Amino acid sequence: MKRIITVAEFSNALDVKYNLLKDMLEQAEIPYIISNENARLVEPFIHSPGNEAIEIKVYEDQFEEANEIFKSIR
Repeated sequence: MKRIITVAEFSNALDVKYNLLKDMLEQAEIPYIISNENARLVEPFIHSPGNEAIEIKVYEDQFEEANEIFKSIR
């Protein structure tokens, strides 16, 4: 079973870098998983330990390539 690693965390689904990273991963044909996306869109947003950042995750064997893509947009 492949391990899944977080490449980036964002506090808002409307963040330009968040959307750019998703688009660039798709163009590079790197599959990704997003966690906590819908929870961060709930209004009013309540800050608590249970409300984590939106995470973009990739398989371990594609982490380096995905991380290079993320570095290019930082």
